[in-house]
Amino acid sequence: MASIKFFDSHIHIYPKCEGRCTTLMDSGHVDGMNLILFRYNEKDADQLNKEAFALKAKYGNKIQLAYWADLADEGHIQAAEKAFRAHPEMTGVKIHPACANKEINEQNCGRIFDFARERGLYMIAHTQPNPGSNAMSFEPIMRKRKEMRLILGHASPIEESVFMALSFEHCYVEPSWLSHFSLMFEMMGRLFSYRKMLVGTDGPMRFHRWEVDRVKMDAVEEEISYARKMMPTMKDVQAYCYDNAVEFFRLG
Repeated sequence: MASIKFFDSHIHIYPKCEGRCTTLMDSGHVDGMNLILFRYNEKDADQLNKEAFALKAKYGNKIQLAYWADLADEGHIQAAEKAFRAHPEMTGVKIHPACANKEINEQNCGRIFDFARERGLYMIAHTQPNPGSNAMSFEPIMRKRKEMRLILGHASPIEESVFMALSFEHCYVEPSWLSHFSLMFEMMGRLFSYRKMLVGTDGPMRFHRWEVDRVKMDAVEEEISYARKMMPTMKDVQAYCYDNAVEFFRLG
């Protein structure tokens, strides 16, 4: 069991990691996860994603499933429609514009945002600190869709991600590794009392090689330990590690 309640808001179904998410949930080490499915147009995706659907069937609302929409596919909306007809239990949509070699803009991302909005789904997007992949690139898209729930995965760059959270009521930051620094926690603490932060491991493919100062660490406990260093109270740590996810994913 984790030392406090923990909802992993960024974890993947991934090749060569078969069974790891199931082991993690069944162990009771986490209390839930936002599980990002493997891209449907990739080899073995159907077989790999069976694990995620089985976890959803077993654990219900504790498992949130994000369909990975490939923006490089011109027919990605039709592909998403087909996938959601087959699996209406999916609750969100993941995009990784940089991986698809697409810039974040209305032309490339607007249709999938509308797809999610029409169905009441949340979006989770990979961000990184280069033009066209950065958090602020979503500002014009979100300005047209202010009611959208959006997770800025990796919350990069930090200042831009914090500004987005300040600008849009349902925009949350998830600072795994690219923004996993004291500045993020300081800014989010001052502006939000940590309310709009979600913890994520970006696992499980990195779990077996997770190290801090060359010491092997359990990924979940390391995240909790880091939060304890960055946040003033255990109430704040618990909000970051679990309570904020209850609000964002509507788990209550």
